Amino acid sequence: MKRIFFSWMIGFFLYTFSLQAQTFSIITEKSHPYLGCVQLEDLPPNHSNKEDLQVFLYSQDPDNVARPIIGQQIVEANKIYFRPLIPFNTKLTYQARYRQLPPFTFQPEQEKNYVPTVLTNIYPSIKELPENILKMYLYFSAPMSDGDAYQYLQLTDENGEIIGSPFLELKPLLWNEDRTRLTLWFDPGRVKRDLLRHQKLGVVLEKGNTYTLSISKNWKDSNGYALANDFTKKIKVVDADRIIPNPKNWEVIVPKVGTDDPLIIHFKESMDHALVTNSLSIQTKSGEMVKGEIVLQKDDTAWQFRPSESWKVSAYQIQIKAVLEDLAGNNLNRLFDRNIEKEKAQKEQLSYYYLDFQIGTGQK
Repeated sequence: MKRIFFSWMIGFFLYTFSLQAQTFSIITEKSHPYLGCVQLEDLPPNHSNKEDLQVFLYSQDPDNVARPIIGQQIVEANKIYFRPLIPFNTKLTYQARYRQLPPFTFQPEQEKNYVPTVLTNIYPSIKELPENILKMYLYFSAPMSDGDAYQYLQLTDENGEIIGSPFLELKPLLWNEDRTRLTLWFDPGRVKRDLLRHQKLGVVLEKGNTYTLSISKNWKDSNGYALANDFTKKIKVVDADRIIPNPKNWEVIVPKVGTDDPLIIHFKESMDHALVTNSLSIQTKSGEMVKGEIVLQKDDTAWQFRPSESWKVSAYQIQIKAVLEDLAGNNLNRLFDRNIEKEKAQKEQLSYYYLDFQIGTGQK
């Protein structure tokens, strides 16, 4: 009997020790790959790779059982991490649960000296936009959280009426690699005139009207903190753009030989901000690329290229990707809003277009 009791005491002691050894924490180290995640250390040997670690919104009401927060469980060595799909909110209380362990209740703390994320730019930056505008780009000063961004965006008319579902609500969101630029598509079904959504609902933006795009500061960055402030952009709508961009109509200002003055291209209209950044390049007639710095100017109506080395006497050409678009999604080969049945009758579809220019001898 004593032997049974003694064995039971040893087992109980080991079990209690194992519970104490397994500790919860929140990763706060900036350089840690799981910053902001829940961490559980010293996993028991019988741990499985199932979704054992779950996190809930904390409630003091035992009858109010919340659903687990959506996230990813990551197991590494003797540690397990829970990464929420949407970062934890510093204004909410959570509870992490793992099998027989006591629950871990926590409220994330905002970092000391934390610099709030801000919305730095919206493109197109011009106030007057065509009725059939296709895309907008939102730029942030730091990485943003993933999830439902559309709940933080609101488009209203000049009477304050909310425009229903103006954007194509894509999942996943169209973030760039570090989640500092979000691409917003206006509903293409309402841009293309032959589609049912256009015929039933009409365009999102009507020419002659003024709209306000509002972005709520409640939108969270990748650390779970709200934006520094709300943001609004006024939009005045003008006629639809149904003209294919034509490089032959652009104005090219050629620099002088022996200088590093920029070559400047005036498009005579605003172009798609993201595409125009990487759709043009300079090369010699033999195909050698010229290195340099690109800057967009005047609300994306002008492209400036400053070479890394001084211009030499030579014949050059500007290489332009045919996918370059204007604000209405019209690229160098075709209109965005087009009759697909007549597609075959359109001009040849090219991958690149070229503009020649001369530096030095015979320069005009």
